[in-house]
Amino acid sequence: MVAHDVVFDDFERCEIIADGEHIYDFLGLATAVRFKKSWARFAPPAGSKFKPNLPVVNEHYLDWVALLESVLRASDVFRIVELGAGWGTWSSSGLAACKQVSHIMRTEVVAIEADGAHYEWMCEHFAKNNMMHDGVHLVHGVIGAESGLVEFPLIERPDEDYGGSVRQVYNSKNTVTVKQYTLKDLLSMVAGPVDFLHIDIQGEEYNIIPNNMELLRNRVKSVLIGTHISSEGHSYISSLFQNYGWEIRMDYERGKLCNTPYGDIQLGDGVIVANNPALY
Repeated sequence: MVAHDVVFDDFERCEIIADGEHIYDFLGLATAVRFKKSWARFAPPAGSKFKPNLPVVNEHYLDWVALLESVLRASDVFRIVELGAGWGTWSSSGLAACKQVSHIMRTEVVAIEADGAHYEWMCEHFAKNNMMHDGVHLVHGVIGAESGLVEFPLIERPDEDYGGSVRQVYNSKNTVTVKQYTLKDLLSMVAGPVDFLHIDIQGEEYNIIPNNMELLRNRVKSVLIGTHISSEGHSYISSLFQNYGWEIRMDYERGKLCNTPYGDIQLGDGVIVANNPALY
């Protein structure tokens, strides 16, 4: 039996009535099964009433723990920025969690996604869950070193491929032009320090993070980075945050069977979670 992290003790499992077209998490967040190939078989029958279980202990469990910890640490306003958002997985989960935290009065979101289909799904997802309010910024674009326009690979099967990157442009037959934003551009869309920054940008973390460490120290309280490509890159990013005085909450290398407080978890991407004592 899984011994869940204590952070889940502060949240209630929501009762839902299924519509047959969505899956649901314990916070009551509905996600369309169209977003992932083969998910249709997991959709509860329309009309069924139940309370979803807590998350399964896999590599995404670590995201849940880091996200919920940041929600509980927030005061009055919760701000989340998600880079490489897909359908807005973690930014929408953060908003759903905030609904159960009485001291959070307001929320602000920036979620950026480059693929056109995924961006449209993100807009649909936020609308379905009644999250399209002032302070929510859903951005179609990529993050880069400079503002401007860049080419991005055209993803032919968006329900299968969530790994698109500007790195793939030279190997892609079809591309589309998207707007590129800097990290400063995106952080400036919210009115104060960011409680949780979620980064999953398919290797671009190695280009973005090192040149923005001062900005991160001044503007971000907690960050989760999904690391890609190389173990050396993962170690470099972890060391960089330590050298800048951040507290490392999690550090699990990519492609490894990692021993965690929740049992052994096989990772695809690496996971680094760092908390910024300068803003806590």
